[in-house]
Amino acid sequence: MFIIVEGTDASGKSTLVTEIQRQLETLFPRKSIEFYHKSKPEQMTRRWVLEDYVTSIENKNWQDCIAVADRWHWGEVTYAPLKRPESDSDGYGLLGVAGWRWVELFLKSRGVSQFWLYQPLAVIKERLSSRGDDYVQADELDKILNLYTFAAQNCANLVDILQPEPDSIQDIPELAKRVIDIAYYEKELAEPLSMFPYYIGSRYPDVLLVGDKRNITSKYGEETGLPFMPVDGNSGDFLLSALPSPMWKNVGLININEDSSVNVDLLWNTLGRPSIIALGRLAEKGLKAHGFSENSYVVLPHPQHVRRFFNSRKLDYGLAIQSQAIKQDRSDTWILR
Repeated sequence: MFIIVEGTDASGKSTLVTEIQRQLETLFPRKSIEFYHKSKPEQMTRRWVLEDYVTSIENKNWQDCIAVADRWHWGEVTYAPLKRPESDSDGYGLLGVAGWRWVELFLKSRGVSQFWLYQPLAVIKERLSSRGDDYVQADELDKILNLYTFAAQNCANLVDILQPEPDSIQDIPELAKRVIDIAYYEKELAEPLSMFPYYIGSRYPDVLLVGDKRNITSKYGEETGLPFMPVDGNSGDFLLSALPSPMWKNVGLININEDSSVNVDLLWNTLGRPSIIALGRLAEKGLKAHGFSENSYVVLPHPQHVRRFFNSRKLDYGLAIQSQAIKQDRSDTWILR
């Protein structure tokens, strides 16, 4: 079970997180409860934040481990544009839109529960004024709260928005219990996906995007077994940023030739038998090797090919994926025949 609580300064996160930890320790006395607190990245690079939010925990089984986080990756949307604009080019900070989506899909596949602890502007302004703060000024809170709203709207697995009465500390134990109950449900829902550690995405995606295998270079690839890590303008960056919104929130990603021990047919059935799109001929070859018939999927160009030869048609490529996810149309000009 992994619980993330996001929220502005002075929203009451620390109080709530402390109570969640206390209740978890009571419920699971033999378990070690891990605690994370995320703040400004130590290095201003995409690679560093992806390691911080994903690859550093990718091999943990959250069906067995328990963790609570006071913030995770939302800071790249809510603070980077305001506090370090030099690290932000598209509203998603160092992550960029592709990195944000990759993190979201990873968390979703692990059954991680994200909560937004919300308080109105007047409440957090009053609290901040009374306690003081060296990092956030009261006149910045309006912008920060708007950025939190933007993050929530673009989150793939925000499971609840929490808004306790601002002066009612007695509500916190019941609120913490509600958080834990929801998080336990989300963990149980994702439990079947723990058999597929190299899958990221929804529990029941609309479409399964099947790649070939990681392109391991001297720059990246070895640090993760996950598909389409978006760095340095690579195919993962291109693919994830091409997918239309909100369609991207309900996709699944797997590299079919990455791990020969993976039962892709079992994965497909576990996911609810979604539409399948092979990204490139090598992915198609992998599907055939796993026993999939030609009428069970369509083949679109690999994002690396589109990025190199049809870069200006990125939006069209994303729309083609969306269209094929809804209804496979073999007359589409994007289809490889």
